Order: sequence, then C-alpha cells, then structure tokens
Amino acid sequence: MKKIELSDEAFAALQRLAAARNLSPAEAIAAMLSAARPPPGSDLLLFFITSEEFTGEPDPTERYLNLLAWCARNYAGDFADFISHQESGLRYLMFNRDEINGVRARNHARQIGGTQFWAVLTIADVTKRHFICRLLEFIGCHDETVGQACHSLGLPAAEAHGFLLLSA
Repeated sequence: MKKIELSDEAFAALQRLAAARNLSPAEAIAAMLSAARPPPGSDLLLFFITSEEFTGEPDPTERYLNLLAWCARNYAGDFADFISHQESGLRYLMFNRDEINGVRARNHARQIGGTQFWAVLTIADVTKRHFICRLLEFIGCHDETVGQACHSLGLPAAEAHGFLLLSA
C-alpha cells in the first residue's frame, strides 16, 4: 500500500467530496483516477481548487480570479458563451472607451488572466456565489464540486428554501 501526503485543506475537501458520494477518501480518489473512464471536467476542477497553488493563495479576490481564469482556459467556448449571454453585457455595447473605463473603475473590475474578459469585484458575496454556481453548472460541474468551489472562495452557503430541485 502506498501513502500520499495532503495539506489539511486538501484532505478536508477530499473528505467532503467522499462523504457527498458515500465513499471513503481512498475510494473517492480511486473513482476519480479510474482508468475505465476519463475524469469529468468537474473532477479536474476539483483537483485545481484543492491544489496547493489555489488553496495557498491568501487573497480571496485572487482565488476568485484564478477560478474564472481556469474555467476560461479549460472551457473557452462554454465560458465565452456563458459570459456573452449575461443580461448586463448588452448595456455596455453602446459605451465609448471613456464610459467603459469609468464603469470599470467604479466596479473595481480586473481582467481575468489570459482572457479578454473582466470581472466585477464590487458585487456582493451572495451575487458572486450565484454567478459562480451558474457558471460551474453551465460547464458541467457536479454539485459537490460547485459547493467545494464556493467553500474554497469563502462564499456564503446557499439559503435553504425548504425544497430541493433535482437535476436530471
């Protein structure tokens, strides 16, 4: 039997993922690495959000931008499609350069690394969580991975409404 070493944060993430699937941590790793099927994209995202590179970043804003950049790199078409269909995008098409720069400055927008996209950083954490959840669901992530991503970003838990929508 071989042993691996994980940071406390990575092991906690692995335990949450395993518990959500009713598996032991060893079984969860084996399922993700199964040669019978390639890991789905959300498992690749899980590896990223539990990596030392991601969890070692102390600034939550940088982690948020890094997550968006990872999605843009690994799901370029889906990411561009998702962003282009945001309701707020159309209002900026008529702006000139100075108006766009003014909006960018007011919203403390920063460019998402390696893309032509910008992220608004002044949105509330609840809104940021909603945006991240919709984006990750759009690219096909499992609910457990979406939850882990939100937890890793320090975003508040989703509000319970007394019912649960099940996806097909």
